[in-house]
Amino acid sequence: MLADFVAFPVFSLFQTDYYRMSARVDVLTVYLSCYLLGSGLFVQSLYLGECNSALGMQSFDIPDSAITASSSHDEKTVGPQNARIRTELYGGAWCPKSAINKDSYEFLQVDLNRLMVITQVEVQGRFGNGKGKEYATHFLLQYQREDGGEWIHFRNKTDGEIFEGNSNTYIAELRTVSPPIIGRRIRFIPYSKYPRTVCMRIEVYGCPWIDGVVSYYVRQGDRRGAEVDLFDFSYDGMIEDNYLTQGLGQLTDGEYGDTNFRLDKVVHKIKGYEWVGWRNDSTENSGPVEIKFKFDRVRKFKSVTIHCNNYFSKDVKIFRRVLLYFSIGGMYFLKEPIQYDFMPDNLVEYARNVTISLANNVGQFIKLKLFFDDKWMMISEVIFDSAVADGKFHPEEPPIPTHAPIMASEESIISKAEDVKEIDILRSYGVTGNGVSDSSTGIKKQRNAASTSTLDGDNISIIIGALSALFVILIIIVIIVIVRLKRRNNNNRQTLMPVIDSGLSAKLQNTSGNPNEKISNGNMYYSIASGDGKMDDKQFNETGAQNEYEEPYIGKERSLMATFIPVKNQSQKADFKRRSPVMVNDQDSHVQYDALYAAADIINSKVPNIPSIQGVSGNSIYGVPNTELLLSMDNSVIEIPKRNLRCIEVLGVGQFGEVHLCEATGMHEYLEDHDVVNRRASSPVLVVVKILRTSADDRARAEFLREIRNMSVLKDPNIVRVLGVCTREEPNCMVVEYMQYGDLNQFLVDHLPETDDSASNDRKLGYGCQIYMASQIASGMKYLESLNMVHRDLATRNCLVGRHFAIKISDFGMSRSLYSADYYRIEGRAVLPIRWMAWESILLGKFTTKSDVWSFGITLWEILTFSKVQPYEDMSDEQVIENSGHHYRNDNQQIYLPQPAICPKEIYDLMLECWNRHESERPSFREIHMFLLRKNMGYDPKLEILGRTSLGIVHS
Repeated sequence: MLADFVAFPVFSLFQTDYYRMSARVDVLTVYLSCYLLGSGLFVQSLYLGECNSALGMQSFDIPDSAITASSSHDEKTVGPQNARIRTELYGGAWCPKSAINKDSYEFLQVDLNRLMVITQVEVQGRFGNGKGKEYATHFLLQYQREDGGEWIHFRNKTDGEIFEGNSNTYIAELRTVSPPIIGRRIRFIPYSKYPRTVCMRIEVYGCPWIDGVVSYYVRQGDRRGAEVDLFDFSYDGMIEDNYLTQGLGQLTDGEYGDTNFRLDKVVHKIKGYEWVGWRNDSTENSGPVEIKFKFDRVRKFKSVTIHCNNYFSKDVKIFRRVLLYFSIGGMYFLKEPIQYDFMPDNLVEYARNVTISLANNVGQFIKLKLFFDDKWMMISEVIFDSAVADGKFHPEEPPIPTHAPIMASEESIISKAEDVKEIDILRSYGVTGNGVSDSSTGIKKQRNAASTSTLDGDNISIIIGALSALFVILIIIVIIVIVRLKRRNNNNRQTLMPVIDSGLSAKLQNTSGNPNEKISNGNMYYSIASGDGKMDDKQFNETGAQNEYEEPYIGKERSLMATFIPVKNQSQKADFKRRSPVMVNDQDSHVQYDALYAAADIINSKVPNIPSIQGVSGNSIYGVPNTELLLSMDNSVIEIPKRNLRCIEVLGVGQFGEVHLCEATGMHEYLEDHDVVNRRASSPVLVVVKILRTSADDRARAEFLREIRNMSVLKDPNIVRVLGVCTREEPNCMVVEYMQYGDLNQFLVDHLPETDDSASNDRKLGYGCQIYMASQIASGMKYLESLNMVHRDLATRNCLVGRHFAIKISDFGMSRSLYSADYYRIEGRAVLPIRWMAWESILLGKFTTKSDVWSFGITLWEILTFSKVQPYEDMSDEQVIENSGHHYRNDNQQIYLPQPAICPKEIYDLMLECWNRHESERPSFREIHMFLLRKNMGYDPKLEILGRTSLGIVHS
């Protein structure tokens, strides 16, 4: 059997009599066998190289009735039926009624009458026998896979949506669709950044989709290290609770993964792109990986072929067992599953196809349970060999529940997952046995439970009594919860909560009686005390959830009274349009702060030291909760001779070190192209050098080395990189990138809005450029978020600007005296950017990726106000801390930054989401980055005039 041969392990070739007799292996035979097994030549699959036939626009195989449009300028002359490529009919193309711009939605729709694989599209303008002048410069695609289903926006492998169109009316342009579209209908949507009249002629290329799969449901893949994301990137359905549902993706795109999943193919720019991989212990309930496939109609299945990786030296193996279940209606999987056990291959590390016979089973839904054989399992493609089944089929009826006493021998059967028959509900498809949406839960039925045994009356009485008792207990629990909620709401209405009075006092007098000094009770950085007034957010428990990023280095508890020293305002920022902060309830801006923040006695209690975010050189340091992940990443750095460095100026000074701006020679090979100011290899480039003084103690040295280790693993185009170190002689140094135009704060101050007529063109900065820079910051923070690293000092002063408005996130703004007014100093302990910090960071000392999201909202506000004013300009530092208390209590007296003059409502709404009181309701950086990219679609930074040509050296 062909299927048996494909599934037969490669290492069996080594066990033949010939091999035992000759004690040698025919290398060519092994190579060809591995190649055939890994290439998929034995199976029927989507072969993209041959799937490029014209589907019938030019040939009229697609009838006029299958071509429709949202509107037409004139139905007869330029209606959708005239949109056939290289064909001159009436007006010569389809032309929508309205002019096209970036916000319009006009479409030309083609019904292909069956599921097709679309690999290419071709577009052409209106020639009109030489009279036409209209064409589409860009276009988008949408497609529909099932009748009545959602219209899906096409996105390529780099998440782009816009195709290049035509540049004239007569030349047809062919565009590749990758990943291929699997759909029944397709829409062409003309797009233009500026209003214009367009007309289109089209053709669609591809082939029939013979597999019949319309969607699959599976858990999203897992991340392997910092550089390999084994995700289903091209999945076009929905993602709910880390599960993929109602779509298709990489498991059906016809692309096979290479054995070495770490290869970075140029076409994808993502390592391991073709593989979807799962780790054995990545979820709490570790077990088999379930994949549920839905087909277009009931089919008879001959076999399934799964392309798997067997890179066992990297802990990747083919599944050891797979169970396959079949269903007609998608709700109940009642038949005995097909079980297939794979014999491990520990000799040949090749990805290969494993083909399993399905014995002509019939169904419209198939569920695969894949059991791990090692730490990782990776799948590239799943291909079904099937045909549409003849006859009438009805969904499975729900089983009649039967009961039987569970004997000791049966308990051992129940403990084995593969010996349980599962009655499952495809929640993702929302269907019942009758095809109607149902929210019922799955039922598990024991295989050997028989209907021959029944319960006697005594047992029934016991069960009824137990259920009644359970019901009474549940009612009591509900009543208790309601009472506690009412009590908590009453406490929240009080003007002063006792717990806050003792633990969150911010504006206090010190023991010396000097009213100008600010004193903080150390409890500000501790957990909220328990009691009637405790918070309703479980993430603020004293112990903290596992995903919270508390300070990794906390000293012993001690009685603490920390004195806040006010910092003189040394801001050099220019005046701009000053607007007062706004309150969420639109009350009078002069807030009468209550007794919570009045002067009070200091309550001495044992609390942890207030956490510091400042490094030994004076710069801020990242919070790294997951040190094990960083240890597994490449953190190698080169040794740079100190003779290659020449100091220009001192940027900042810390307790045990300094930050210098230097010129470095011989660094061009380590810098990206947009960072090189002078392209001659011998010319120096600007770098930042963090220096550890020779007098530093062992603790400071260890912290400095830790910072080098943590920073050296960061490899992202929007994060400054560690270029090298100088550790062979004292003092030790760390060399990091610097950008051509200095920090973003000063860059913005030097520019004006494009609407300002008083400014010259080279000093104007467009709104599109501002959003482009903000999207780069979000991209860099998305990378840190993926590593669970917390920046803790995100602001424009910690972003650097390069050529074409390239942005890199840095960390040495804190060390510069230029920005001393942006920080609040706690004597002998911490320097904190309280105007950029989330309320929980100020009051609880809690820094997470979600508190970084809060800081990003402030940073975005800075960008759109050109950094002309400090956040909360009209509020003192004490009032900023008090405002955090209002956020904590959620008393509708919290104050938000006002909407900038040039800021659209949707961008300001994003800021408000970033400043949400509840961390869980703030967006992730991945969501923020995607949102900003879509809002800035079509922007080209190379077309913008960059007015500031001098290097960003600002004397501090």
